Amino acid sequence: SVKATRNLFIGNLDHNVSEVELRRAFEKYGIIEEVVIKRPARGQGGAYAFLKFQNLDMAHRAKVAMSGRVVGRNPIKIGYGKANPTTRLWVGGLGPSTSLAALAREFDRFGSIRTIDYVKGDSFAYIQFESGCFAVESLFENRSFPGSQLPRKQILIKNKSVFCKDQKIS
Repeated sequence: SVKATRNLFIGNLDHNVSEVELRRAFEKYGIIEEVVIKRPARGQGGAYAFLKFQNLDMAHRAKVAMSGRVVGRNPIKIGYGKANPTTRLWVGGLGPSTSLAALAREFDRFGSIRTIDYVKGDSFAYIQFESGCFAVESLFENRSFPGSQLPRKQILIKNKSVFCKDQKIS
């Protein structure tokens, strides 16, 4: 079975489908970070695209809602694309009182943090580590965050499928 990722594969597209058209069809389900359209030579099959959503929830909502819908002239096929190796972690479900210092304290023990993108009051943050494997492996082992300053139940880790040196951590 294919692991859910924030990358969606969209197949059976019109050859002349545009990025604007795809964004218009899918952006109601979440923030699209990237659109890549592939157009094989004529006779080599239809066009297809990869849409990268900001997080897994958005991608999942779009997949459920749009499977089999017509975009352009064709009913589209949707699957999950591969997860790209990443050192950027999406953390959601943060309370309004979460501070940058608390995030730094919480996640620093999983590896060296390069940057944290977080606006106080937002329910999510992005944590960019210097290297991805150790960070993600540790996070999945310590999912309940013992000794956390953050409200334990609220922390969701959404970087579920990470590939490091051909070794899959899920």
